[in-house]
Amino acid sequence: MRRPGNAAAAAVVALVGVLGLGACAQIPTSGPVRVGNAPVETQVDIALLPQGPVPGTDPQTLVSGFLQATAAAATSPKEFQTAKEFLTTDVAQTWEPEEAVRVVREEPMPEPFEDEIELGSTDTVEIVVRATTIATVDSVGAYTEAGSPREAPYKFTVVKVGDEWRISALDNGVLVPANLFSSSYRATRLYFPSASDIKTLVPDLRWFPRRAWQTVAVKEILAGPPEWLQGATQTLVPEGTRLQSPSVPGRNDADSVAIRLSEQISSVQAAQRAVIAAQFSATLSEGAGRVIQVELYSDQSRLSVDAAEVDLPATIAQAIVLKDGDLYRVEDGRLVEHDMSVDLSGIDPTALAVSPSTTPTVVRDGTDQIVNLSLDEGEGPVPILEGTDLAAPSVDKFGNTWTSGGQGELQVSTDTLDVVKIEPEWLSGRRVVSVSVSPEGARIAVVSETPSGRQVQVAGVVRDAQHTPVSLAPALTVAAPVADTVDARWGGLTTLALLTRDSEDTTTVWTSGVGGQASTGGQSRQVPGLADVEQIAAGVNDHGILVVTREGDLEHEETGVWQPIAEDVDLASYPG
Repeated sequence: MRRPGNAAAAAVVALVGVLGLGACAQIPTSGPVRVGNAPVETQVDIALLPQGPVPGTDPQTLVSGFLQATAAAATSPKEFQTAKEFLTTDVAQTWEPEEAVRVVREEPMPEPFEDEIELGSTDTVEIVVRATTIATVDSVGAYTEAGSPREAPYKFTVVKVGDEWRISALDNGVLVPANLFSSSYRATRLYFPSASDIKTLVPDLRWFPRRAWQTVAVKEILAGPPEWLQGATQTLVPEGTRLQSPSVPGRNDADSVAIRLSEQISSVQAAQRAVIAAQFSATLSEGAGRVIQVELYSDQSRLSVDAAEVDLPATIAQAIVLKDGDLYRVEDGRLVEHDMSVDLSGIDPTALAVSPSTTPTVVRDGTDQIVNLSLDEGEGPVPILEGTDLAAPSVDKFGNTWTSGGQGELQVSTDTLDVVKIEPEWLSGRRVVSVSVSPEGARIAVVSETPSGRQVQVAGVVRDAQHTPVSLAPALTVAAPVADTVDARWGGLTTLALLTRDSEDTTTVWTSGVGGQASTGGQSRQVPGLADVEQIAAGVNDHGILVVTREGDLEHEETGVWQPIAEDVDLASYPG
C-alpha cells in the first residue's frame, strides 16, 4: 500500500542538557581523603528460565518452585505462564500477578509442616512463607520503600488435584528477593512535558519487567503523568491514543524504534508531535549510551516528525560559598572569587540560596528572616520573608524564593516581591523543616514533622501563567527508612541527597530515590565517611555532594569519596 506523500522518516530527537555537565573535580594534592563505598549503576538484561512443577512434587517443594517461577517471570519470554502451572485451573484464571511486586529482603522459603500433618491422609494443606518486605512496586511500576520492614507471613493453600498438588488460594502479586529485583525489573525514567514549558521534560522513575520494559514504558507515557505530578506536568497525547501493536520492537543494539499508535496521534500539531517523540526517545535512550531515534506511526502510516530540542533537569551553574563575609564559586575543586560583592553588616547568615538563573541570591538571617542580596543598592540586603524558625531557602528557576511558613504552610516570595502562601492538604498541622525546588521548577521536596517522626515527600508545583506557584499536587512519600532527616536537596534527576541528625547530634548523609534508586536496586543508601556535617548542598550534575562540617571544612563527595576543598567556610549552596 502506498504511503501518503507527506510522510517522512522521523528525525533524531536532540536531548539538550541531559547529563555530563561540567568538568571533573580537581583532586587535591594534600589533605586527608576519606574513602566510602559507591554503587555502580548497571542495567544488564538477562533472562531467567523458570521451571514448571515436577510430577510427584510435595506441597512445600511445589510452593518453592512457584516462588522461583514468579521471580523469573519478569525476564522470561513465557512471562507468568510457567508460574500458573503450579495453580489450580480456576485460580490460574483469576490470579493477578502484576497487581503488586513485593521486594523481600531474603529468599522466601516455606516453613516446615506441623508434625501432625500426614500428607497421605489429607487433600488440603496450608503452606506459610515468611519474608520481610522492604519495598513494593504497584501495577504501574511505582516503587515505594517500606518505612519499618517487618517479617510477615504469606499463606498458600495447596490441594490435591488427581495425584498432584496444586495451589488453590494465594494473594495477588509476587514476592521477589532483593538480590534478584534489579536484574528482573528495569529502572526506567518516563518523561512528561512541564506545564510551564512543553520543551522541558520532567522525569518520573518507574520499574518495569525487563522482558517488555519498552512496551510498558510507552503505554505508561500514553496514560499520562502520575497523581503527584498532576498540574505540574501535562500530556500532549490525545485522549484515547493507544499502542496499536502488541509490543514495541526493540533490540539492545538498535539505533531506532518504531512506535505504532492509534489514529488519534495524527491530529497532533507538528511542534507537539516532536515533543511526544522526544518523550519516547528520552525514555528509551536511558542506559543505552546513545540517542535512540523514534519513528512515530499512525496505524500503518509513518508520520513526519521534526527534531525537538528539549531540556532535562540540570544544575548548570557552579556551587557558591560564603566565607568570611564574601562569596566564592566552587570551580575545579577550588574556591574562586565571585563577581558579586555583598555587605552582610548586621546580618547573621545561617543559610544560602541562589536561583538557577543566577538571581536572586538570598540568605537566611538568623532563623526568622530571609533577605535578598541581589537587591542591595547601597542600603544593605532587602528583607523578603519573615517567620518563626524558617527553613533554609530554595530559589526556583523563575526567581521565586521558598521557605516554610506557619503550621502546614509554605511561603514564597515571587520575583515581584509579592508573598504567596501555599497550604497543601497533606501538610496540614505539620512544621516544615526543609524545602528544595528541583532545577526545572516542576517538583519540590519537603521535609516535615509528623506525629510518628520526620517525613520526606515530593510533589508537583502547580503554577499560573506568570510561573507564580499557586498550589502543590498530592505528595509522594520517599526515603521512608531514613530517620531524623533535617535537610533534603536535589542530587540527581530523580535522586535526593539527605542530611540526618539523631538525638546524639550525630549526622549522616544519605541518597534516596524519588521512585527508588536505579544504582541500588531502589533502596536508600547511606554515604559513609562523615559524622559531623552541619550543612549539605547538592545539584543535578556530575559534581556530587558538598558538605560543610561543624569545623567549617568544605568537603566534596563524588562516587563515595570525600575530598577537602577549603577551610573556614560558613555556607555552601548549589543553585536551587
